[in-house]
Amino acid sequence: MADAYSIAEIMVYPVKACKGISVPEACISQTGFLYDREWMVVSADKGRVFAQARFPKFALVQPSLPAAAFKGEELDNDAVLEVKAPGMAPLKVPLKRARVGLKGSSGGRGSGVDVTVWTWSGHGIDEGPEAAAWWSSYLGLPARFVRFDADSADRQVEYAPAGYVTGFSNTGQFMFASEASLTDLNKRLPSPLSMNRFRPSITLRGPRAFEEDKWKTFSTMHSGKTLVFTFVEQCARCKVPTINQENPTGVGEEPLKTLATFRSGEVLGLKRSNGKKIRRSL
Repeated sequence: MADAYSIAEIMVYPVKACKGISVPEACISQTGFLYDREWMVVSADKGRVFAQARFPKFALVQPSLPAAAFKGEELDNDAVLEVKAPGMAPLKVPLKRARVGLKGSSGGRGSGVDVTVWTWSGHGIDEGPEAAAWWSSYLGLPARFVRFDADSADRQVEYAPAGYVTGFSNTGQFMFASEASLTDLNKRLPSPLSMNRFRPSITLRGPRAFEEDKWKTFSTMHSGKTLVFTFVEQCARCKVPTINQENPTGVGEEPLKTLATFRSGEVLGLKRSNGKKIRRSL
């Protein structure tokens, strides 16, 4: 496998629902790639995640981090997460973690926040009123910007053995896709799509289209060490792949309409470990 297949691209998504960052290498932490889905935007009242399917303009938001951050190297005390969006001055958030205060306290940077990502509820760290005001202005409704609290949150990866944890991602630590699978899909679509519609963490080069369906593990060598990724499930697709990531005017039909004809759980005979059918998969 090592000779035939290679990693074509690594993507890290520091802020959930926003643009990713293509990097030549990334450090792996307990929850996935370092800084991946470490931040998210939530409702100011209930702490519920704001998703791109509801707010397509998230697709235009570009986070950035110092290159050394992805390698796990020591950073300057003044290092920041910078967030840029059309019509907005850049938002800069210190990478140095704020001290965690009591949940529901002043709302200042470092205060604790109860947050919810779909069926999971846990604890986050508020990034303060300036960040909250920035996101509230951009989205047009009250919002807060929170960071994953790795010290107090133990979020189990869905459908995985005990001990595998993740941050603010929807289900797992990593998502794989292959170039050949996208090429196959594009041949069936009225207009071809970019891989950014599917937001993979790792894009593979070499496998035949949808060959990854059969895999239980994927291994790769780095610095003389073998890294083994265990596959948990195929990704059930929401509305996000229908959003044009360069011009996000709203959700549409494709590629979900076409995927449903040959990649639905019903067509493939696939179910999640909880018995629910997988809707559409790439």
